[in-house]
Amino acid sequence: MSLFATSTGKGVKFNEIGARITGKIAQLPFEKQATKFGSQEPDYWPNGDPKMQVVVPLTETNAPREDGNDDGDRTLYVSSTAMKKAIFAAISAAGAQDVQVGGTLTVQYTGNDPASQNPANPKKLYQAQYSPPATGLAQPAAAPAAPQAAPAPQGAPAPAPQAAPAPAAFAPSLPVGVTQEQYDKAKQLLAIGSESALIQTALGLTAEQVQHIAAGTF
Repeated sequence: MSLFATSTGKGVKFNEIGARITGKIAQLPFEKQATKFGSQEPDYWPNGDPKMQVVVPLTETNAPREDGNDDGDRTLYVSSTAMKKAIFAAISAAGAQDVQVGGTLTVQYTGNDPASQNPANPKKLYQAQYSPPATGLAQPAAAPAAPQAAPAPQGAPAPAPQAAPAPAAFAPSLPVGVTQEQYDKAKQLLAIGSESALIQTALGLTAEQVQHIAAGTF
């Protein structure tokens, strides 16, 4: 996306637990300095560094239309660590490196952090899902079949017998109900420190299955 482009969709708000936004990535996300709550004044950390956030323009969202001119475009502002981790886990679970234009992103406010140091304004927890866009590339045409060999004349020696195929390599066992793809992606997410709840949501696993994968006991 051009650095001169702007996002015009209304900002997504997660005011209540369970609030969810789903939409297609309209433009590649970009960084922008956050503003102080309730104002347009740029916000800074105590050390003077600017507070940055990731701006994700969305289109075709599930957001309720506010009026006849509302096209459904929304802008997701990602500033909290919890939301960033949830989206990153969703991208990894989808086997992608990053979001792409046309991909579908869902973010849901699932609850508050019980260990938050400010109970009056606790940190919010999120879960996310991501589906890459369809490539739309045509499948390559199949190569023409090789011409069949002419039948051997009568009395020709019989062809040598084909060697028996080698036995398949032994596949390691997996936890009950877990596919190889789920296992591989779960190991990747565990390696980057993703929480069990995020892995369960992203891959459709149970807490017990994630525990077995992490411990290697199955």
